[in-house]
Formats: sequence, structure tokens, C-alpha cells
Amino acid sequence: MCGIAGYIDLAKNVDSTTLIGMRDTLTHRGPDAAGVYISDDRNVGLAHRRLSFIDLSDAGIQPMVSANGRYIVSFNGEIYNFKQLREALERDGYVFQSQTDTEVLLHGYDAWKEQLPKYLKGMFAFAIYDDSEKILFLARDRFGIKPLFYGHSSTCFAFASELKAIFSLPFFPKKIKKESVGKFLANRYVPTPNTMWENVYKLPPAHWMKIKTDTLQIEEKRYWQLVVSAKNERKDAAEIISQKLTKSLEEHLLSDVPIGAFLSGGMDSSALTVLMKQLAYEPLDFFSIGFSGWNESEHEYAKLVADKLHANLHTLLLDKISIETVETLMYYYDDPIADISILPTYAVSGIASKKVKAVVSGEGADESFGGYWWQKPASFYFSSAFHRIKSRVFGKSFAEIKKHYIQAMSMGLFDKEELGRAFTADWQDAVSDDPFAHFDRFEQKGSSTLKQIQFLDIHTFMSELILTKVDRASMAHSLEVRVPFLDHELVEFLFGLPDDSYFDEHIQKREIRKLLQGHVPAIIYERKKQGFVGPDKFYMDMEVYNMLLVGNLIKDGVIRKEYVVDLLAEKDHWRLWKLFVLENWWKIWVKGGESK
Repeated sequence: MCGIAGYIDLAKNVDSTTLIGMRDTLTHRGPDAAGVYISDDRNVGLAHRRLSFIDLSDAGIQPMVSANGRYIVSFNGEIYNFKQLREALERDGYVFQSQTDTEVLLHGYDAWKEQLPKYLKGMFAFAIYDDSEKILFLARDRFGIKPLFYGHSSTCFAFASELKAIFSLPFFPKKIKKESVGKFLANRYVPTPNTMWENVYKLPPAHWMKIKTDTLQIEEKRYWQLVVSAKNERKDAAEIISQKLTKSLEEHLLSDVPIGAFLSGGMDSSALTVLMKQLAYEPLDFFSIGFSGWNESEHEYAKLVADKLHANLHTLLLDKISIETVETLMYYYDDPIADISILPTYAVSGIASKKVKAVVSGEGADESFGGYWWQKPASFYFSSAFHRIKSRVFGKSFAEIKKHYIQAMSMGLFDKEELGRAFTADWQDAVSDDPFAHFDRFEQKGSSTLKQIQFLDIHTFMSELILTKVDRASMAHSLEVRVPFLDHELVEFLFGLPDDSYFDEHIQKREIRKLLQGHVPAIIYERKKQGFVGPDKFYMDMEVYNMLLVGNLIKDGVIRKEYVVDLLAEKDHWRLWKLFVLENWWKIWVKGGESK
């Protein structure tokens, strides 16, 4: 995995010192090597930090320049079908100088231009500069596994893997977008394409962008859309799913350095480790986090799986979660997210990074296979027995689904009314009419209730929260996380199946369960699903949240002190958790505090 960055400056020449400074804010994303490129007209600069996996030689150093000097690429990610693409390009006469997937992007762009992302299987965010056409081409993978931010003014355009690189530019101002602060509290993240800042955005997943480097004219387009249907045959669905997942994992294990696995003891990570064993991958190094004195600690279940597979299990046992670590995490996250599992994810990434440079992980399985409680119609909020029966026959309206989804996602609801109570009079601009309006973009008319919720999960909860959490927490430790369940061909197949061919409301992730049976103890797939979190008591520590009373949100007139006092009195720990995350982010990015 790597860090990419760059900028266009029409007002004055790109400065090498500034470009290097921009690049080196991302050293944690790529400590193995670094490089910069500045165009001959000095309008365009590209930068790169490398975490090397394939072709570890200097031939893989980026930014990589094509043999004729026309194309220059800075790439973050992995292209799992690069060998097949390379063969196709070689048949068309392209000559390769390295064994990297990066070089496939250079020749692929020459051959296919903006169609290039459609050919790619993998996780990626990249920038290609065409020095002949004076075009900068940016693209991001289908699910948003890899991040890509950009910002612009009348004379400047900048992009980077993380916001901190953009804000290192001395001429790029930081101005808070008030409405984004409200939407963060409502959603636990800032919905794409916005960030917490004016004039700085996230390139949406499955999109490319072209920028004319002499005019800064911008064109943006979606290149892929997940289709919801029931066109695929039920026959042999289980066998096809197994084949596609096994093939995906095999591709994700391709590397010139060893790869481990996160193992929580849940079904998804256990399925990947079982398949690694069946593929005869060696060595088997798995990584888990546990909590002493907690009966539900995941490391005990992880040990059962590792022992059964005769694998090496590396476990960090915590007495407690250091909530103070949130301040450090907010430096790495740039835009705040308030998922409670950011802390254990950061911790397990730390222990894995001491042994390997990459791991596989089970993200995407719950979204695709229907593993969350909120995907089950019987679990709907505000649902009477009559409405439950009706929904089974006719499905639920999108309005009903949205109402349910808001409640399920909120973990401490901040709707319009609650935000109005929280913000001071000077900050009422942060209260939008509908802080959940972004859900409306993902309405799938005619789909089943299950598929509609899965579609929302893929495009919001997973893309905005889960994948962001994993990318930043792992890259803070220079660790790459690969997600085989998010092979787009596998996901497309599942979304093309009738619901009952892969989903059973009474059997947790039926198809994954089949992969596990006979290979791991039955308790692994029979126990109730548990998220990757620590004991709730660590998030209910009112003493920690007392710091909000003397914090910057109150001092700067953003949040009403009386509101915080009321939350503390009510022990409303979930709303306090969001404010606590925001407070720590505010300290780092608004007040300029140093990360711990």
C-alpha cells in the first residue's frame, strides 16, 4: 500500500520542497521508498510514498514514467488481475520494464484511456498525468477501499490519499464546513463527497475524474454501478460462491512478501483462514485482540480456530481500551469517524505490523451475505406485527427503510431536532433539514427490502465508515489490509441472486457457514454475531467524557455547555462518544494541537 499526492499550480511553478513536504506527511503509508515528479512546464507535480509488495526492486519506484515520457503514474493499491491485463497488453505490442502492477496502469491508460478502471480488479486510487494532452486522470476503486481526496481553487488543484497532505500546502486554506460538522454527529462520518472542510472533497467510489492541467476544467464520471436483480440461477449458487471467494483470496495472497490474516473468531475472518489453509498458504500467521476479564473476548474464539488449523496466533490482551488514543487516531483519520471499533482495529494493526506487511480481513461479508441484524425484516424499528407480515409480501417502502436505517446506524441519534439542541445559536447553520439526505441517492426502486438495505450498507456504512476505519488504522502502522470478500465479481453475483438463495433469517450467513462446517469448532458459526469491539464499559466511562465541559467545542461556542451537562447527567454515552471524537479531532485539526 502507498500514499499518493500531487498538485497543479497555474499561478506559479510547482515547488519541489513544497511537493516533498506534501509527500512526506504520508510517510506512514509508504516507508519503503519515495519519489516526486515535476512536469517540464512546472505546472504539475506528482509525489509518492511506497510500501512495496510486488517487484521489490527499484523498477517499482514511483512516480513511474512511461518509456516515451508521456505518462506518469502515482498509484496506491493492488491490481489483482494485473498479470492477465499485462498479457493482453503485450499481445497488443506493449513492452514492460518491470514486474509491477503499476506499469499495467501506464500502458493500460495509453490503450484504454478513461475506460481503464473498468478493466481493473482490486483496490486502488491513482493519478495518471498525460503530458501530451495536459490531462490529470484520477480514479478510485468500486467500493472505496482506498481513499482519494481533492481540493481546488481558481488557480490550484490538489489531491492526496489523506487530507493532511493537501493541507500541508501553504496556499491551501482550511475553512470548516459547518453543515459537515452536523452531518458527522448524525452519521458518525461526513457523507461523500463532502469533508469537514470547504472546497475539499472525497472522490466517490467507482468514479474517475479528469482535470485539464492548463485550465483546471474538471470532468467527473461514474464508471461502475452495482446492479440489484434476481436474474442469476439458484442452481449451484453455493458452489459458485465458494469458487469465486476462493479465487478472490488466491489473488489477494499474491505478493513477494508474506501475508497474514486478522482473526476475530467470527465467521468471516475464520472463513478466510480456513481457505488459506486449503490453499496451502504458508506460513499461517493470524492476529487477534482480546480483553482480560471479559467473557465475550474474541481472542478465545480466535484461538479455537487457529489451533484447529495449526496456525500461529499472535494476540494482544488488553486490560482496557485507551480512549485517550482517540486523539492520536484523529490525526491519522483527518476527517473524523466515530465507529467504536476504531480503537481495537488500531491495536490489532499494531501487533500485525510487527510480523507482516499485509493481512487479509473479512470486511464486506456482512454487507454482501446479509449478516447484520438490521437487514432482517423482523428486526425493523417501528414495525407492528401487521407491518412485518405486509413487508414480507409486498416489501417495505423506501421511506420506511430509511427511517429504520437511520435508527440502526445512529448509535445515539442526532436528528434535526437533537442537533438544534446541541449547537449554539451561532452554529445553527450546522443543522441541515435532513442530515440523512445522502441515503436517498441509493434508493433502488423495485428491489426487495433485504437488497435495498444491503445496497445502503455497501454504499454508506461499509464505504464511509468500515473501510475508512480499516484503511487509516492499518496505514498508521504501515500495514496493508486486503479484503477478498469485496471482489466485485463476487458481490455482483450475490446481488444478482434471489434473496432466499443465499439468505436465511434463521441461519447466520448460510453460505459462509457451509465453508466452515467440518473445519472449525461449531461454536464459531453457531454463536451470536459480535462486532469487533471491546466491552461496553469502556465507552461508558463518564469520567473520560467530563473533559468535554472544559473542551474546545464549548470554548469555541460550537456546542452548548448545558447540552453536555444534560448528556452527562443522563449517562448518554453514545452521544457523548461522538462529541468526544469530535473534540479530539477539533484539537488536532482546528486548534492545531499535536497528536500523541
